[in-house]
Amino acid sequence: MPFCPHCKDEYVAGIKLCVECQLELVDQLPEEVHPNIKWAPLHPLPGPVYGEMVKEALEREGIPCLIQKDFLTSAYGAQGTGAGGLETILLVPEDRVSESEAILSQMLDHI
Repeated sequence: MPFCPHCKDEYVAGIKLCVECQLELVDQLPEEVHPNIKWAPLHPLPGPVYGEMVKEALEREGIPCLIQKDFLTSAYGAQGTGAGGLETILLVPEDRVSESEAILSQMLDHI
């Protein structure tokens, strides 16, 4: 899967340009930015807006996080909070899943 070297978002195979940063995607992030972490998905979010919001909160707590975008968001730059069934998945280190899910639950227990 390709990644944006700036925002570190993950895209589906075949996408060449980051929708948000307008930078060419790379196959792998540099080692210091993307160490050998075993990533695990959190509960799906209803769109990239929620994904960015939760990612920011997790990173404030020192939890590394990647956003795995769905095909429509990656290919066409679709944005929103779930229009058309868009889903955003956040990936966090396996050993921080329960802590991350607790933060996510506190923030988004209404969805």
